[in-house]
Amino acid sequence: MNTLRKTYALILKKAQLYRNGGWQYARVLKRTRPDYESHFYAFLIDLNICLLPVYIWIIEFLLILCGILPPHVFDLLFYLMYGLLFLTSVIGLGLVTARLHGQSIGYAYTGLKLVRRDKHPAPAIQVILRQALGIGVPLMVFGIVFEIWGMFLWLVIHMCICLATPHQQNLMDLLLRLVTVRMPDDADLLKGAGQTQETAACPVKEPVKKTVQVREPVRQKPQAVSPIDLHIRSNYSDDAQLDVEEIFKQARAKNMEIISITDHNCARANAPANRLAGLYGIQYIPGVEFDCELEGTRLRILGYYIDWTSPVFDALERDSLKREKDASMVRARLFQETTGIQIDIRSLLESSRFQVISGRDITRMVFHNEETRQLPFVRRYLDTAVSAREARRLFEHDIFGKGGPCYVRPSYPQASHIIRAIHDAGGLAVLANWHLDSLSRQELDRLVKLGIDGVEVFMTGTTEDLTVRLLDMANREKLFVTAGSDYHGPARREEQLGVTGLPEKAEGLVRLFTSAAGNPGKTPAPAGMQTDNRKGNH
Repeated sequence: MNTLRKTYALILKKAQLYRNGGWQYARVLKRTRPDYESHFYAFLIDLNICLLPVYIWIIEFLLILCGILPPHVFDLLFYLMYGLLFLTSVIGLGLVTARLHGQSIGYAYTGLKLVRRDKHPAPAIQVILRQALGIGVPLMVFGIVFEIWGMFLWLVIHMCICLATPHQQNLMDLLLRLVTVRMPDDADLLKGAGQTQETAACPVKEPVKKTVQVREPVRQKPQAVSPIDLHIRSNYSDDAQLDVEEIFKQARAKNMEIISITDHNCARANAPANRLAGLYGIQYIPGVEFDCELEGTRLRILGYYIDWTSPVFDALERDSLKREKDASMVRARLFQETTGIQIDIRSLLESSRFQVISGRDITRMVFHNEETRQLPFVRRYLDTAVSAREARRLFEHDIFGKGGPCYVRPSYPQASHIIRAIHDAGGLAVLANWHLDSLSRQELDRLVKLGIDGVEVFMTGTTEDLTVRLLDMANREKLFVTAGSDYHGPARREEQLGVTGLPEKAEGLVRLFTSAAGNPGKTPAPAGMQTDNRKGNH
């Protein structure tokens, strides 16, 4: 009993940390084997708990057959079984899940949680309705109409629906706009809760102090500046602020040795960077970063040691600009049709260096206009969010995020095309750290077969589990290992130039990759490989 109380207290504590900011690190379930297994086990646990009255009735039925119980109690036990089934599956499952803040017993055991589509905790009434109408009622209806086989039929239908949806949702999830997420680990829960407390305009209470003390080592440990940073963006990217020379000034001030500017779908920064490298005494590796997809899964691939003058990069940049502009026009049109708010598309395009209208641009316009701020569906965000900034973030997520009414997903080039383009330009293709935790083992193996040369293992914020997984992959497949900060400039305080999370003991792994930085035209190779061959040619 004491163990149950401790477990219950732990679940409630994690729910509080999740609500206080840990939700930022939750991951929505995808079509991967580990996610399917966790979701299936959780469902089986909950289903068997709901079916306990049926199992008890089967035992009682066998006792009647054996003559231990009199036959005339059969009907009474049968109706009693259905009454108990109603309590466990229609009422009990929903109440328990709501009491545990989105975690049923099965979900708590497997580390899953039922939340809103923006990953914030779901209201109790939504959780209760989801469990009752999505599981309990269908279970009883199919059981009454088709008896025991109806329950199996419902189980098959439920599983097929979950398999057909991208985030393993059932019908009630879709109707109530709910998703299942994998709970963040303890360090991320503390980190998220600590970040929320830092930004909240309220007095600091004693529990908050304790949280910050626990989180402090997690924040401070990766702040050391590495001499190598291979993932930096300049103002040639649409979301970065600093020009190329300012990046070199900062790098020299931090005594950095080797850098690479990897702008988003654009290789133009390499021309001035190559010239400035000698002036500032910093070794420079020409780089670029491209959006792409692998069988529907979006990812990013970095290119290093490239010939940035290759026509292929101009073509890819033009395609990217056209793709984003087309998406911008569709996004603006959907917003006007959905909300009835007319936006000045021309002025938004003119104010954008890259002729792009993002969901953030439209959100900023809506919240900066006093008239549109008073519209009921906008006012709702301002009234319920803890700050105006949080209201804008939620609005942008709900309207323009995945699943929102104005969500637009451009069609990105295939990963195989990007890898081939980088190789054709004499470069090495490295899998960027961006959202790597969402890729399955099969998807990573597929990228290796396509000729990926390396993987960005080290980056601030990467979990220890993911780092170990990527290092194991690099060792197994003889891939290069790189490190980067993803530095965008001063606007993003969580990113700092040179802060890559690269431990000193692992620096040698990255230096294998940068060994040719001072020798233009030379391609590096992992240990045990010939230096004039790339990984994809073995």
